Amino acid sequence: MKTFENENYYQILQVPANARADEIKHAYRDSLAIYEAESVATYSLFSDEQRERLLQAIETAFDTLVNEEKRNAYNQMLIDTGQVDAAFFSRQGQRKSDAYCDTRTLSNEKRLSQWVQKKADTPEIRQRIEAILSREMLSGLELKQLREAYGIDIPEIHAVTKISGDSLKRIEANQFEDLPAEIYVRQFLKAYADVLRIDSGHVIDSYLKFMAQAKPDTDHDRA
Repeated sequence: MKTFENENYYQILQVPANARADEIKHAYRDSLAIYEAESVATYSLFSDEQRERLLQAIETAFDTLVNEEKRNAYNQMLIDTGQVDAAFFSRQGQRKSDAYCDTRTLSNEKRLSQWVQKKADTPEIRQRIEAILSREMLSGLELKQLREAYGIDIPEIHAVTKISGDSLKRIEANQFEDLPAEIYVRQFLKAYADVLRIDSGHVIDSYLKFMAQAKPDTDHDRA
């Protein structure tokens, strides 16, 4: 029977020692999908109590490794107690990280889609979607708030849409003067909305309305 006893947090999430924050988040989501109560793969293998312990270990591992300060302290503890050699966090970790990135790249879109669908089924997210999409105009800040409610980072959207992180940040920051021509902004907004599984047509129209209203103020400020 699977347990996480005697496994460190990197082993629990199955990530290399120098995994990036987005890699840790991906691994966390994958682990939840495997061990949550709705999992077809493991639903009959664990009692509720066993599953709860596994999920708690996953949560603790994620909470530690995704926080830089906690992670550094944890790494030092592993070294000080002799659980791992310092090389685990240098050359060995780098080789594993390269392989890790290669094997995860192709599944980014599918993994993110599954996560968004799962989050969209929660009452809190549904209410936030409805509240935001009921508005005639949408600012970048509101799009950012929705993205963060899903727990999605800019690099994750970039990995799926290939839109540059800088362009996504400018959209969210309402930096209209730094955005490309409208035809490209439309494409960016459609891809952004598709990732979040929300009405792309409404997002495009309402954001462009907000941009058109705000641009005169921006032009006046520059003058």
